[in-house]
Amino acid sequence: MTKTVYLVRHGQTYFNYYHKVQGRCDSPLNERGIRQVEKAREYFKDNGVKFDFAFSSTQERACDTLEIITDHKMDYTRLKDLREKCYGIFEGRDEFLLPWNYGNDNVDPTMETNEHVVARMRRALATILDQMEDGQTALVVGHGDILARYVREETDENEFGGFGNASVVKLTFNDGKAKFESYFWPAENME
Repeated sequence: MTKTVYLVRHGQTYFNYYHKVQGRCDSPLNERGIRQVEKAREYFKDNGVKFDFAFSSTQERACDTLEIITDHKMDYTRLKDLREKCYGIFEGRDEFLLPWNYGNDNVDPTMETNEHVVARMRRALATILDQMEDGQTALVVGHGDILARYVREETDENEFGGFGNASVVKLTFNDGKAKFESYFWPAENME
């Protein structure tokens, strides 16, 4: 049997809108972000997707996203391992300052390494899958960098472009091995 996990990135925040590095900093969902998440909720409802479990990063933008998707009617577990990558000295600053925007592969020592980010996500998914029975479905709400790195590392989708705000990747797990099923972004064309 199969365990199904829907990975969802939080809706747009004020930091997203103003192109600020969020990472461990937190910024609340803005109005557009709330509407994006409502579109994801509608998608799940329209397609008869029901969740047996729900998990979120401990950060406000992810928790708020999960609560909107579940209409505030589902208990959920907050996991620190689902938090976004720490960008160190770049937290809260303009995105254009990030070194890789200038072809610089040297990562500042205050930043969390990509390997550590993926290891945290693997731990989180192991915790989640251990609680699930075959045939069950989980909602996991997190952040763009950590979720995308996990998808690229753990599935055959190593060219996966990443998550838009309130977009979704459906994964299935058999014997703990992740399989990429689909990517969808219900709010992609939202005005």
